[in-house]
Amino acid sequence: MESKSLFYILLLLLATISWGLTFPLINLSLQLISPVIFLFIRFLISSIILLPLVGIKKLRTRGGEVEGIIAGFLLFIGYYFQTVGLKFTTPADSGIITGLYVVIVPLLSYVYLKSKVSRIDWAAVLIAMIGLIILSDGVSGSSSVEYGNILTVICAIGYALQIAYVSKHSSRIDSMKFTFYQMFTVAVFSLITIPTFTIYYDLLSPLVIFTLIFTAIFAGIMGYFLINRALIYVKPEKAGVVLVTEPIFAAIFSYILVDDQIGIYTIIGGAIMISAMFISVIDAYLRSKNNLTHPVVQ
Repeated sequence: MESKSLFYILLLLLATISWGLTFPLINLSLQLISPVIFLFIRFLISSIILLPLVGIKKLRTRGGEVEGIIAGFLLFIGYYFQTVGLKFTTPADSGIITGLYVVIVPLLSYVYLKSKVSRIDWAAVLIAMIGLIILSDGVSGSSSVEYGNILTVICAIGYALQIAYVSKHSSRIDSMKFTFYQMFTVAVFSLITIPTFTIYYDLLSPLVIFTLIFTAIFAGIMGYFLINRALIYVKPEKAGVVLVTEPIFAAIFSYILVDDQIGIYTIIGGAIMISAMFISVIDAYLRSKNNLTHPVVQ
C-alpha cells in the first residue's frame, strides 16, 4: 500500500508540474489569441473528449445537472479571471496568487459547510495577505500588472468557491458526469463572454495549437483524472502538500520559457504566500491525525 501511495504521489507531482507549465504557455499564447476564445476552445475540446467517456445514456439519466452547472459556473469564474489576468500580469505572479485558493477554502468551508476554522487557518490568511501586499508593492509602478493581480485574486476566490461546492455535492454524483457538466458549462459561458474582450486569434499558430491541446487534455482531463485516482490511495492532506508546489513550478517555467525576471518583491512576497499555503495544508493534516488518534465519542 505504501509503494502504491508513493506511486500516486509521484503522479500528483507530475500533474502539478504540468499545471505549473500552463502559466507561461498560456501567457505566450495570449499574444496570438483572445483569452476568452482560448478558454472556449480549450473547454470545448475537453467536453468533446469527455462526451463518449461519459456516454449519452448516462447524461440522459436525471440527477447532478444543476450541481454540475453551478460548479461549472464557479470554475468558469476562476478560469476567466485567471486567463484574462495572465494577459496583464506575469506568469510567476499569476501562479503564486492563484495558489491562494488553498488558504481561502477553509474560510469558505466554514461558511458553506460549517467546518471549524482553526486559529492556524486565520494566521495563514493573515500571512498570505502580507505576502500579497509585498508582492503587489513590487509592481506598484505598473498599473496593468496590479490590475492583472487583482483579477487573479478574484480567480483564486472562484476556485475556492468551486472546491467548497464540489466537496459538498461530489459524493452523491457520478464523477465523470459531474466533470463533463463542469467542463461544458465553462465552454458555454466562455462563448457567451467572448464579446467582453478584444477578439483576435491565430488558430494556425503551432504555439496556440500545442497550448490548447496541452491544457485541454494533459493539464485538463488527465490532470483531474490523476487527482481523482490518486486521492483513493493518498490522503487529501498529503496531496495538498504536493499541489501547493504548483506556484513554484509556475515560477520556474516562467523564468525558463518567458525569461520572467523574478524580482526581490516577487521572491519575498511569493515565499511568504507559499509558506501560508503550506501552513494551511499541514494544519489540516495534523488535525486529521489528531482526530484519528483521539476519536470523538458521540
